[in-house]
Amino acid sequence: MGKLDDLRIHQLDRTLEPFEPLRHRPPPAIGWAKTIREALGISVRQMSRRAGLSRTSITSAEAGETKGTVQFETLRRLADALQCDLVYALVPRTSLAQTLRGQAERKAALLVGGVADSMELEAQGVEGAATQRQVKDLAEQLLRDRGRDFWDV
Repeated sequence: MGKLDDLRIHQLDRTLEPFEPLRHRPPPAIGWAKTIREALGISVRQMSRRAGLSRTSITSAEAGETKGTVQFETLRRLADALQCDLVYALVPRTSLAQTLRGQAERKAALLVGGVADSMELEAQGVEGAATQRQVKDLAEQLLRDRGRDFWDV
C-alpha cells in the first residue's frame, strides 16, 4: 500500500472504531421507530400527522424496519417526527487493514498453491517452509500494489 492509502485506511478504521460495539447490539424486536414512538407515548395517528405520512404508511414502515425493507427516506421522516437523527454506517467486522491483509493472503495462497501444484507434478516441489515464505512475500507485494484484480479471488 502507498503511504496515502495507508493513511486513508488508518483514518477510516479510526472513524469507524466507535461503531464497532453496535455490531453486537441487535435492534429491538419491534424496531427502533416503534420502540421510541411507544416509549414517547405517540400514537400512530399522531405520528402520521407529525411525519406527514398516512397511518398505513407508518405501520408499514415500522413493520418494514423489522424486516429490513423500509426505505431510508421513510425511516428518516420517522426519525425526524420522533426528534431523532437517523445514523447510518457500514461497520466492518474487522479493521479495513485486516480485511485487505486477509484478501492479500488468500490471493497469494491460491497463486502460490497453483504454482506449487504444477511444480509438484513436474517433480520440482518446494518444501512447506519455502512455500509459506513465498505466500507471505507475495501477500506483502499484493498488499502494496493492489492492482485491479486484487479482489478477483
